[in-house]
Amino acid sequence: MPVIALQTVAHRAWGGLAVSILFVLIGCSRPAPENQLTLWSSTNSFEIAFTRHIVMEWNSDTTRLPIKFQPIPAGQSSEEVILAAIVGRTTPDIYTNIWPGVIEQYREAGVVVALSEFADFDSVYASRVPPPLWEEFTSPDGKVYQMPWKANPLMLFYNGALLREAGVEKLPGTYAEFLALAPKLVIDKNGDGHYDQWLLDPNILPEWWQRFFDFYTFFIAATGGDTMFRDGEVYLDRPETLEVLSFFSEAYEKGYFPRSIFQEDIFIANKLAFHVSGPWLLPHLRRFRPDDYQVFGVTTLPRPAANDGPVYTYGDPKNVVIFSTTRYPDQAWEFVKFMTNRANDLKLLEMTDQLPLRDGLRNDDLFRPYFDAKPDMRIFADQIPYIVSTDHSIYLQEIFDIISQEFDAASIHNAKSPQEGMADMQRRISALVEREKYSSREDN
Repeated sequence: MPVIALQTVAHRAWGGLAVSILFVLIGCSRPAPENQLTLWSSTNSFEIAFTRHIVMEWNSDTTRLPIKFQPIPAGQSSEEVILAAIVGRTTPDIYTNIWPGVIEQYREAGVVVALSEFADFDSVYASRVPPPLWEEFTSPDGKVYQMPWKANPLMLFYNGALLREAGVEKLPGTYAEFLALAPKLVIDKNGDGHYDQWLLDPNILPEWWQRFFDFYTFFIAATGGDTMFRDGEVYLDRPETLEVLSFFSEAYEKGYFPRSIFQEDIFIANKLAFHVSGPWLLPHLRRFRPDDYQVFGVTTLPRPAANDGPVYTYGDPKNVVIFSTTRYPDQAWEFVKFMTNRANDLKLLEMTDQLPLRDGLRNDDLFRPYFDAKPDMRIFADQIPYIVSTDHSIYLQEIFDIISQEFDAASIHNAKSPQEGMADMQRRISALVEREKYSSREDN
């Protein structure tokens, strides 16, 4: 069953790579490696600098197995590059930028190490990861195959100058409050009959991953932290799904959100009141709006109705894995622990402005000078206990393809009603999951 499941998803989601030979290759011996560990990171320049720094520190101790580091090779997506590396037996020992959405595929194929099998895992995990997130990264078999590392909670940025000019005194907490701001903030400035200032700018491109920045993040906020599955079954036929689709549908239909792709950054250019992003936007604002950087602020996402509970959001986590082709699992685990210790979590903050998934981050004296120097990061750090990742499913990319198609039809282009979009989303995803389950049973 695991073999067929991964083959099917990989062929559909990643362009028909020759995954059918993957499982033969996994069982074959690797070419004899050098006496070292290999490590891949993302291609983000700040993360590259961070990784080089800690690798140099690690390698300075000659009693340790040395690390050979490189950013992940270029490709259309990191997931495609990793899959090709699995097929070609060129996976690194350690990869530091894994999207949790692919873990179940790798687990079923047996290509990642169960970190929870290491003797000291429980104590390391409990000392670092916030308890509300423990279940988020535990696979259905009860094991943990990824070390939670960093997150970029998606939140609502706003242009305080535009809000003040419009006489807005209170940030919106509900969909109704948000949409009620449109008459003040959605403006035709040059009188040509077309709006050139808007409320929010969700990306209209139909790529599956774009939905993390609109539908999925708003869905998580609306449900109070629920994801799309319940007890292994799709659960999208619910009031919150309809409310999210209806919110976006109304906003697009009335022109509050633009159905355009812009060559410029319209948030930077004062043409947008609100923008959904993670903390990576802060240094961008400091760079391009240095004289009036303080006009920008950050708040939580609006929800369908007023609620006193915490606002949840998508955390955009990236984690660390050890591939099962490693010859040195124990030494690789020692490096993972080293990379995620308190001192290196501080380095991660200082060098990348990305948040380590560490419990008590805001109350730890070690990190206080960082947050004193960059107080705008505090709201993101406070959000960490209230972030959500993705469901444990090997079909996630196909699921988000369906979500993107239905969101486009029901909310962006109003080709169907939100009710129809929700029903079709539920029906198509349920059929996908059931079809794959049936195919797996047949092939097993």
